[in-house]
Amino acid sequence: MSFERQSAWVTARSKLSIAARNDDQLGAVWVLQVEESIAENRAQEMQLLTPGSGFLLQRSRLTSGKNTRLKEYRYAAEQLVRIRREPDSSRDLPSAQWPVSSSRDIAYPALEEGAVLTSMPALLLAAGSVVETPGHAVTVYVHGDFNFYRVRLSVVGKEQVEVDYSLVGGLQRMQGERTAIVVGLQVDPVGTPRGDPEFSLLGLGDQVSILLDEQSRLPLQVRGRALRIGETYINLVAADIRPPPREQLP
Repeated sequence: MSFERQSAWVTARSKLSIAARNDDQLGAVWVLQVEESIAENRAQEMQLLTPGSGFLLQRSRLTSGKNTRLKEYRYAAEQLVRIRREPDSSRDLPSAQWPVSSSRDIAYPALEEGAVLTSMPALLLAAGSVVETPGHAVTVYVHGDFNFYRVRLSVVGKEQVEVDYSLVGGLQRMQGERTAIVVGLQVDPVGTPRGDPEFSLLGLGDQVSILLDEQSRLPLQVRGRALRIGETYINLVAADIRPPPREQLP
């Protein structure tokens, strides 16, 4: 899925893809890949998730532009390990071999029994399951960099939304009005917050809602508030619909 938001001075783009694979160390996993860009800043993220639950196992985020660094996260039973790497100007190395500039253990906050700790982009996958859940609400936890958040996704209504996106490599174009199911996100920090707020879904950090196509459950639009912009939205511009992984989030 590809999303795009244009303003008078900058264009923000995000692309997400998910696939199932067997990892040499972790076994069967879901691989969620995310690419983001805004102005000269770029980010590439790869996440390994437990099939079915979407629980985070490993995650890496490579950023370039104003700051270039690689952050790696390894999720264990009691805590996660956060490793930051920065390029060595004297040697041309792959990012995974950059020197470690910091490494620290981060303890999990108190979570509800049986809670799922997943990623912020994975909320786009979890939103579709909310519609079929009794009570039309689901609660998950997400991790940013240092901070954790409790996210309650719930159906808050339906509305008509204008769409313009391509399917399967541009072979088919969807345009016009579609009925969308609106899934609202209630986001609350968990534990002791560190630094600035980190919650962000496709660049939107507050009052976020996901608009799902009533028939396909594709996320057509994400709304919320963005830093220095205020209320805004980002639209689906392309989707490649294939059979999903056998088990669904959350």
